[in-house]
Amino acid sequence: MLHLQNNILEMIARGETLEATTDRLCHQIDKLLPSVRCSVLRVDGNGLLHPLPGSSFPNEYMALLEGMVIGPLVGSCGSAAYLGKAVAVKDIATDPRWINFKEPVLALGLKACWSSPICDAEGAVLGTFALYFTERRGPTPREEEVVASSTSLCAIALERHQRVIERERGAYVDALTNLPNRASLDVALERLSCTQPSAWAVLIIDLDNLKTINDTFGHAAGDALLQAVASRLAESVAPDRVFRMGGDEFAVILQRAGAPAGIESAAHRILDTLAVPADCDGHMILAQATIGGAVLSAGDDAKSVRQNADFALYHAKETSRGGFVLYSPGIGSAIKTRIEVIRDVDVALREGRIDAFYQPILRLDTRAIVGMEALCRLRKPDGEIVSAAAFHQATSDVSVASHLTERMMAIVAADARS
Repeated sequence: MLHLQNNILEMIARGETLEATTDRLCHQIDKLLPSVRCSVLRVDGNGLLHPLPGSSFPNEYMALLEGMVIGPLVGSCGSAAYLGKAVAVKDIATDPRWINFKEPVLALGLKACWSSPICDAEGAVLGTFALYFTERRGPTPREEEVVASSTSLCAIALERHQRVIERERGAYVDALTNLPNRASLDVALERLSCTQPSAWAVLIIDLDNLKTINDTFGHAAGDALLQAVASRLAESVAPDRVFRMGGDEFAVILQRAGAPAGIESAAHRILDTLAVPADCDGHMILAQATIGGAVLSAGDDAKSVRQNADFALYHAKETSRGGFVLYSPGIGSAIKTRIEVIRDVDVALREGRIDAFYQPILRLDTRAIVGMEALCRLRKPDGEIVSAAAFHQATSDVSVASHLTERMMAIVAADARS
């Protein structure tokens, strides 16, 4: 038994999967107790049973147990998990706990079952470990010793499994809305086939008024709005999946038959479902959203479809705020140009390559100089001077426009002092 314990603990320490661990454990138990059959079942947070590998039972029988709800009259294992204590049934044929489940077991020549709960350190039931006998009897002292060691090992393995699941959940699920997060979206997109044009589409939904709500009613109201929006989005596009990208942005992958062709209908359905005020921390708040979308086209990969949906959203926020825009190649070209211009101006600001050029203001009747105006000019790294007309698109970006204004005012003030 000591060798078995060390073997299983070593597997857990190496990070072997729960399935591999229970499979090894059950096969070792079969060697220690050749006259009995054992099984390990996991109990999830909803109280459902899930068979784990290693049992010598036929797959057909284990499939019957999958998803079964625990309860006081659900065989030995379901009862043990429900009650949190060992259940010894010495005669399956007559015990009331087996009345609805006995036929498949009796057909295997098994007449008795002893099931013990597998519990964590706080006493919560994680699973069950059962021994089935071919005679009408309870466990022997030797079998009780083996089961005590086995349930302890299984508890360690199941607790580790839960920690792994929780870490994965934290990495791929948004804690506030319980939706898959940006990392989940990346994984989902990677797994989509891009061989068939129009097979799927992406929608990017941006809430237009979240900052205002946070500033006006507080972040509790803003969080409540995000939760309400998440719920409504999931309901309106089901069975397709919704992802929270972070902040005030959500994404949807449309995959069901006809969904990409009906992407505009899907977008307007979302806008309609958001058009009903939601109770957010005691305030009735109306979510305002803008949506951009893109459909998989020939030659696209998943990354480009997502980027195209972003371009469409960007364009929608400038031209159709509160509505929907479907990506087209022209939109992509215009947005790319604008992004490049914004980037160039931003770099020039940081490098001090925005200068002021002055020209006089004349009276038309006397031609006398009555003032002057400062004109914004960008100086390229090679010294070439670029007029504002060439980068006027950048001024629609609030941050760039603000920094341009600050830069020009500083230059003019310095020139005035000199």
